Amino acid sequence: MTLPVQITIIALGFILLIAIMKATVQQKISEPHALLWILPCILIIIGGFFPQLTYLLSDFFNTEYPPAIIFAFAIIMAYLILFQCFKSLSILTRKNKELASQTALLAHQVEQLEKQLQQLQKDKKKEPES
Repeated sequence: MTLPVQITIIALGFILLIAIMKATVQQKISEPHALLWILPCILIIIGGFFPQLTYLLSDFFNTEYPPAIIFAFAIIMAYLILFQCFKSLSILTRKNKELASQTALLAHQVEQLEKQLQQLQKDKKKEPES
């Protein structure tokens, strides 16, 4: 790997890391999601500083094509992030359904109370006339 490629990889890793930290501070993403994104950033930066790690991992896992290790780790990280997003989506969907049910019940209760109030006001107006 040439030096300009290494510098580009390291710079992009740091840019992504800064973007994730900024989004977390601005509360655009949650802390658990940020941690899932920070790990790949750190791996990208380490991979940029030490490109020979790709060959060591390739030898360790006995793969003939070293970049395949990088793609395998990227796919695994993408699945972890995707799983976390689907888990959060499921939880929020359930909470949204509960909130909608509670809102409907409260709206019905308010409607009933308004009817009772109107009835009481009508009854109160009729009393002095008698």
